[in-house]
Amino acid sequence: MAQDIQQVVGLLKGRGKWFLLLFIILFALPIAKGSLINWRVIEPGYTGIKINRLINRGVTREDIVTGFVFYNPIQSAVVVYPTFIQRVAWTQDIHEGSPRNEQLTFNTKDSVPVDIDVAVSYQLESSRVPEFYTKFRADRIDSFTHGFLRDTTRNIVAQIGSEYTFDDINGARKEEFLARVGKDLGDNVKSYGVIVQQFGLIGSLRPPKALLEAVNSKTQAIQKSIQVENEVRQAEAEAKKKIAIANGEAAANRALASSLDPKLLEWEKLQIMRQQIAKWDGKMPGVMGGGNMLLNLPAPK
Repeated sequence: MAQDIQQVVGLLKGRGKWFLLLFIILFALPIAKGSLINWRVIEPGYTGIKINRLINRGVTREDIVTGFVFYNPIQSAVVVYPTFIQRVAWTQDIHEGSPRNEQLTFNTKDSVPVDIDVAVSYQLESSRVPEFYTKFRADRIDSFTHGFLRDTTRNIVAQIGSEYTFDDINGARKEEFLARVGKDLGDNVKSYGVIVQQFGLIGSLRPPKALLEAVNSKTQAIQKSIQVENEVRQAEAEAKKKIAIANGEAAANRALASSLDPKLLEWEKLQIMRQQIAKWDGKMPGVMGGGNMLLNLPAPK
């Protein structure tokens, strides 16, 4: 109450003593239930509508109200809705969203039951808040969120999910599945002045445990197969590398052999003889041999 009074004073401040006097007179009237005057402040980010109780709670576009609102509580009521983005999560985790299990469940084309956690972000069009109220008659936005919006989301998920196999939505077509659900949901609630900003999956799909184990085994087998295939390719590459090296060395040797000239070989022999002569000490050998015989030679005189 004190905060509301401060907001009202702020609105009236600077507008003259007559406005301030009018506020004091109105506030001085009895404000107990059943009084003739009541008031409410519609803050930024919210849109209010004034409802006429005397014509079956009728509301029209002209009944949108903002800022500081006076109304007769016997004849009228003011309902306020947030027009900033709302986010809701429906999960099995009691620590996110509701403290109870609100996961969505559907059956795939191949009859696999799947549990999913999802999040939806949406926003009310401020200019169409009266239409929204006329349609749902909800004084709180949560009544729409966890009622109509959740039921609609669940039905769309079940319908579209039945058009895919489990391998589809657990693999390459998952994004397609989620995009279709988000689009259909947005198209469904757009006529009520509700804009779906985002629909997404929280976490991963949860099929039955036995199927999940089979999927994990299949994934491991595929990964092992890929690993073995890579090892084979690596071994083949190493073998080809060794063959290439050996072939290169053989080709080099052949090229070297073919490049040797007979004169060059004769020159090499002469070089070897010169080295032997340079090492001779001038003494004749004392023994000569031929065949299987050895002869002692007389020493030179």
